[in-house]
Amino acid sequence: MASNLKGSPIQVYEQKHFKGLTDSLNLSNAYLTKPEQMDSVMAFAFGYTGKSVLNLLTGGLKNTKEITGKEYEWDLHSESERSIEVSEDYNGTNTPGYGGQPFKLKLVEKWFDATDVLVGDDGYTQVRVMGEPYQVGSAFVYTVQLTSPDETAFCDLSLLTTGARWSKEFSTVEEFSTEGGGHGFVTPYKLRNQLTTLRKTYEVSRNAAKAVMVIEMFSPDGQSTKFWTKMEEWTAMSKWYRELDRSLLYSIYNKKQDGTVDLKGKNGRPVFHGAGLREQIAPSNRRYYTKLTYEILQEFLLDLSYAAEDFGGDHKFVALTGKMGMREFDRAMKEYNNSNGLTITENGTFITGKGSELVIDGHFKTVKFVNGVSLTLKVFEPYDDRVRNRAKHPISGKPIESYRFTILDFGQKNGASNIRKVVAKDAGSAMWHVSGSTSPTGGVTSDVNQMKASGIDGYQVHFLSECGLQVENPLSMGELIMKVV
Repeated sequence: MASNLKGSPIQVYEQKHFKGLTDSLNLSNAYLTKPEQMDSVMAFAFGYTGKSVLNLLTGGLKNTKEITGKEYEWDLHSESERSIEVSEDYNGTNTPGYGGQPFKLKLVEKWFDATDVLVGDDGYTQVRVMGEPYQVGSAFVYTVQLTSPDETAFCDLSLLTTGARWSKEFSTVEEFSTEGGGHGFVTPYKLRNQLTTLRKTYEVSRNAAKAVMVIEMFSPDGQSTKFWTKMEEWTAMSKWYRELDRSLLYSIYNKKQDGTVDLKGKNGRPVFHGAGLREQIAPSNRRYYTKLTYEILQEFLLDLSYAAEDFGGDHKFVALTGKMGMREFDRAMKEYNNSNGLTITENGTFITGKGSELVIDGHFKTVKFVNGVSLTLKVFEPYDDRVRNRAKHPISGKPIESYRFTILDFGQKNGASNIRKVVAKDAGSAMWHVSGSTSPTGGVTSDVNQMKASGIDGYQVHFLSECGLQVENPLSMGELIMKVV
């Protein structure tokens, strides 16, 4: 058995002998000395085969943050430039501002200052705030004056009706002035998550311990490094990384507002679950479709691109979807006339770079929309899992989940990726063995004086990870979900 991945710097194959495979290059020993480095290597390896895509896009590409506690927090800054609603209809003359006269503008917030120049919904009408606003009831009253030199000009009443909006253009002052315009500031939202501790135990029989798997990695100059493990360990590790991916995707935050957790383990201590990717996406960015179209994708991505501006302005979105989602995508793109400027590209490499330099090709399709927005699709194995996803589409009989599009933004800000894996210091990735009749690096022990920790005819493999996911800006992520009618 071999996995020679085209264009890949990693090859995996079975070997019948131990020639050239030293104990120091045994995978378990490598984990003991450099656990985080090996976790990155394994996430990369399993990501190539589609088994652990989220681990690949975070830990595999070294988008990882290490913490010392159980919880982690971060700030989400909302917009500091905003348009503010008119709180009630204007009740003055039919020609407010005529002849250069000041008039009253009632807004729902005290956001603007004296000297600020505001613009109405028409994008043309400008007024200057002539004094500090004051509150009357729930409204804030601004005394404003049109900036137009035309004495016959007045403000259209549609710009002064309830729900109309005004935003700031700039601030203007006279010579020898004593003040300037202010700067609206919004207190950031505080987001909080917690780490989830995962474990897996696997037993390898004495006979199964004979087959060897080799993981060979190639550097750009062609030099290779080999790590090896037993076949059964590789199988267990594949399942382990799949479980890690499911946790990063599906885990639901379980701490109550009073700080307690009802879920208890065998020893009575709480079992903490952190919020996975799905739960961290902004609820307002979950949209539904019955038939996917080019226009639906373009409009949704354009909306997400506005939020992405706050996190590096990266408009290269990645969508995880199932086989049926890919089919829906293909159909939608074919129905859209190629003469309308649609560009679809396909290549043969996988994932390189990071942030705005992320290149994702090979078994992918990338569509380039207007305004520099692009979407790259990846068939995501968990969405096609029929064991987990038992709700079926009434016509195709395939899992409804297979039609889902989870749209990710991997933009960067201050050197940090928008989506990061978070791990506990010294516990992000651990692997160890308990020897029985045999050990991972040797045969059956015949020396009666050599102590063993287990009585099984083989040995045990243990995995542990205390990890979670952090979506720095959940507003730039979204989901398109199939709605069955």
